Amino acid sequence: MNNTLIALAALAFLAGALLVESIATCQFIIPDRVKRASEGMNRLLLLIPALAVPVFAVLFLFVLKGRFYERLCHATLLLALWLYATRYCWFLLTYHKCFITKSSVYYHLGFIVGLPVMAIRYTPLDVYAADIYPVLGFASILAGAGLLIVFYIAAFFTTCANKTKASDPFDTPWWLR
Repeated sequence: MNNTLIALAALAFLAGALLVESIATCQFIIPDRVKRASEGMNRLLLLIPALAVPVFAVLFLFVLKGRFYERLCHATLLLALWLYATRYCWFLLTYHKCFITKSSVYYHLGFIVGLPVMAIRYTPLDVYAADIYPVLGFASILAGAGLLIVFYIAAFFTTCANKTKASDPFDTPWWLR
């Protein structure tokens, strides 16, 4: 039970850090020279879960047999970890001139390096089933789904950074139009 709380607290910290970062960057304007690339990367990040669900459904139904709950928890949690790592990379690439201190750059680099290392480590299902699944169990799918929900809430806040001037009103995100 103690390890479960520590793991859930670490995932909650990860989600909270992304949410705080998204709200904090709303005050910055994306520089014109990176705006087009960052908008494309942002849209791709928002579409990846929608593209992954049918792929996982086909894999789970027709290719992969057995251990359904472990595979579902594994896929959800690792998808969230990869999306968070990519979002932090997006923050660093988009707002690197806006960061006030070098410590904020190191903070992002820590997430950019740490999350993929963790995701690569737990990509084999046997390693995940031996290390994470006994600790979190079925709560890992809830944690992964929670991370994905926070990811989309954070994406909602980052759309306010797509305005052209600081005085422009908040624009409705493209996925809500």
